Amino acid sequence: MRRFVLWLFLFALVSGGDVAAQKVLIPEKIERATVTDDKGVTQWAEWKGEQCPNCQGTGKHKCFVCERFIDEMKFCIDCKRTADRMVTCRMCGGDGKLPDPLEKVPCPGCRGASFMLCTVCGGGGKSRAKDDKNFADCVACRGEGGWKCGVCNGARFVEPAALKPSFKDASVKDVQKALALTDQALKDLEAITPAGGEKSRKEVKAMVKAFEGVQSVHPAIKRLIKPFEDYMGKIYAGKVWQGWEEKEANTLVMVKDQAQYYLKHQKRMMELVQKRAEANAKLAADQKGK
Repeated sequence: MRRFVLWLFLFALVSGGDVAAQKVLIPEKIERATVTDDKGVTQWAEWKGEQCPNCQGTGKHKCFVCERFIDEMKFCIDCKRTADRMVTCRMCGGDGKLPDPLEKVPCPGCRGASFMLCTVCGGGGKSRAKDDKNFADCVACRGEGGWKCGVCNGARFVEPAALKPSFKDASVKDVQKALALTDQALKDLEAITPAGGEKSRKEVKAMVKAFEGVQSVHPAIKRLIKPFEDYMGKIYAGKVWQGWEEKEANTLVMVKDQAQYYLKHQKRMMELVQKRAEANAKLAADQKGK
């Protein structure tokens, strides 16, 4: 029986040039326990859930969106600038325990935030126009700080890859095909280096093309395309504000990173699914040969 191992690192959330940190699992290091039944067949072990290392089981943690705000900013899309500045944990979705990675995946649109952050104002609903020292309602989000995630509909997690008969019990052949498409999408995304400004629209098209190449396997990536295009359309309204080119680039970097994280997570889980399927296929072949 293999133990479910947690490996953590600090992820920099890019938002309008500002940086905050949260803990996330390294996809390539995720493990999922299996057991062998009385017939020698490898089965998935019962998922009991480990305590979330990000919130220590409380389901809450300090808001890292508004910690960058200056005193003039009175609003935050995440914590609403409440007295304790506590928000729902993005790693566990507020449960205090990690979800089964075979069943739930951090959303590629928001990675557990439940919203898509407005990178023009950084989530505070206010921004400065060019050569202006005064703050005004953000023209991109109209003072809301962002938008409800259109990929997970605010649920924070999405379903795994669409494999038959199910993700957990997929055949070696189906997993290999899905892995090949996932690897290509990761390669295509890695080749994109967002610069923003005049190049941003071409970069959006390149990212959409990468998403379309893998949408048959990953329904969540298919659902990401339209919200992503709508998202960028709103961010483009920020051209009247200071630092708009950098903010467009940062937005694309954030979307790219979140999509890559989802795909890497699914790649790792498909590798584990394939390993189990191969072990059981070998067992069946050995028993047939006796």
